[in-house]
Amino acid sequence: MASLRNGKQVGGLCLGAMNFGTSTPADTAMAILDRFVEAGGTFVDTSNNYNQWVGHGGESEELLGQWMRARGNRDDLVIATKCGARTTAPGDPGDAHWEGLSTSAVGDAVKGSLARLGVERIDLYYAHIDDRRTPLEQTVAAFGELAADGVVDLVGCSNTATWRLDRARQLAAALGVAPYSVIQQHSTYLWPNPPALQGVVRRGSPHFQHAGIEHFDYLSEHPDVTLVAYQPLLTGAYARPERPFSAQRGYAHPTAYVRFETIRGVAGELGATVNQVVLAWLMHHGVLPLVGVSSIAQLEEALAAVELKLDPAVVAQLDAA
Repeated sequence: MASLRNGKQVGGLCLGAMNFGTSTPADTAMAILDRFVEAGGTFVDTSNNYNQWVGHGGESEELLGQWMRARGNRDDLVIATKCGARTTAPGDPGDAHWEGLSTSAVGDAVKGSLARLGVERIDLYYAHIDDRRTPLEQTVAAFGELAADGVVDLVGCSNTATWRLDRARQLAAALGVAPYSVIQQHSTYLWPNPPALQGVVRRGSPHFQHAGIEHFDYLSEHPDVTLVAYQPLLTGAYARPERPFSAQRGYAHPTAYVRFETIRGVAGELGATVNQVVLAWLMHHGVLPLVGVSSIAQLEEALAAVELKLDPAVVAQLDAA
């Protein structure tokens, strides 16, 4: 059993529900959720805009609400959801129409999520993507008010630069409100090539944020902040040696391929899959992986990683690659 840095107990993995109710049909999604809980999982991640790229947005929250009511297991779970990137123009999920993180947007968004989930409180509420058109103090105050009112237990942010996380936490301290205690970033075993990530902007700020060296340095100095890593398996790229890593997100470069060969060799020696070693390596370093699966088989592979222990020599080999 792992825990968030504030002591809130969660399973070793976070289950991503982005496609539940859309590209992952309801019956399959509920079977995955049932198996996840059976295996000891408690931490489930969604958002108010999932999955507006193939549906209207909110389907994932709606399905989770239906499942929790059917199973009567709400109090056994840690449910995380987000606001800030839901479209205000139905049928057009483009960045220009996202709701943002103003006081009114956050207030309206949380009401919608509570209704779709059918819950009275949200365990963890994220600012989905940094909105630099809204004063950060306004966003921090809005999230702090939700925590003070008991609408949410914990507040966090996602896709946020380290300096913005730090500034938000300083503002929270000055305002006397709950600080961000969880940050959800893209993170995996491979390191991207930073120049390949430049130029992707949304609402005047970086849209895509990989958890880099600065994030890890910050986390080492602030043990009350937890890193949740989304897309840790690079949408299946580790399992397909014939499939090039996405150049769009900066993994198609020589250093990444060397690192990939190292982890593939370790996986062979351990009799595990590369995916499992990636997840185990992240967990070893105190990161909570967020895994999105579309089948029970994919879930079983991820669950097995929780039991995969890496000895110090293996960790040193992986770290040094």
